[in-house]
Parts: sequence; structure tokens; C-alpha cells
Amino acid sequence: MRRFKELYSHTPKIKDVQPFLDNTLDKVQKTTEVGKDVLFRTFYYDCQPYGEIQKDPNGRIIDFSSLPRYKAASLFQKELKMFPQMAIRFGELSFNGWKVNPGSNKYIPDFKQKSVDIKMGLDIAWLATKKVVDKLVIVAGDSDFITPMKFARKEGLLIYLDCMKQSQIKLSLKEHADFLL
Repeated sequence: MRRFKELYSHTPKIKDVQPFLDNTLDKVQKTTEVGKDVLFRTFYYDCQPYGEIQKDPNGRIIDFSSLPRYKAASLFQKELKMFPQMAIRFGELSFNGWKVNPGSNKYIPDFKQKSVDIKMGLDIAWLATKKVVDKLVIVAGDSDFITPMKFARKEGLLIYLDCMKQSQIKLSLKEHADFLL
């Protein structure tokens, strides 16, 4: 979501999903000369937004469920659950206290995602071993996915990597993709 917002200047809405998928499939199609690819399923990995109440170090009570970003993320995820050929995999979002924002010296919440990467890795391994697909498009820039990508390639899948125009991608991540979109 963060990278989408950086590229398109707004958080993703359900109306953005189909054009994004179509654009991605068009880029994949340009790499092949045979037939037309058919989308098996889109896997979306995220955490449900944090909606609890916390007290910041200045004593201010913050109800995260009342914040606009909580409401926007909740609505997007709710609508995404009903999107055709969509599988949503939720990890956990844990609140790890407060940290100082270096730019403003204000306290900001420190959240950590848990179990998202492992769920993606397991899905990649399942798709590869069951021979469900022959091509896999990974939209990410995280080098945590190198091991699942290598495994899928060994199982015969073509790996397409879309880093969403990120410039700071580790070379090792690019090396384990068959195609960069």
C-alpha cells in the first residue's frame, strides 16, 4: 500500500485494483510470444489495520480505530475480499510502543508486521510444487522473497518481478527473477 501511494499519490481503492492487474498482465504478455496468459488468482498480503486504544508518551489517548487511515484500510480490505479471483492473506500487526519521528521529534507508533512474508513464501512453494501455474508475478521489493523465488524457479516456474519502480532493490533479488517488469 505504501509504495502504491508513493507512485499514485493516493492510497489504493477498489477501483484501482483491476487497472493495476490489467497493466501487470500486459507487461507479462509483452515478454512472451505464445498465447495469452490467464490469471489464476491474485494473492494479497497485508495486516488488518491496528484499531486499539493506546496512550502516547505525552499522555494523549489515541483511538487508532477512529483514524482515517484505519477506516480507509478497513474499507479497502473489505471490498478486496469480494474481488474476483482474490485471496487475501492476513498477517498480524503488533504495536511495539512509540518511537521518535526524526523529522519532527514527535512520537509515532511503532508497528511491526508478523507472518506476512512466511505466508507469501508458503503460497509460492505451494503453487510451485502443485504445478498450479507456470508463471508467477511477484509485486514486491523485499529481499526476504529470494529463497521462495529460487525454490519456485527450481520447480520450473517463470518468475516475474515488479518492484513498482523502486530504485533501491538489491541486486540479488533481481538476479533471481526471470523477468523484471
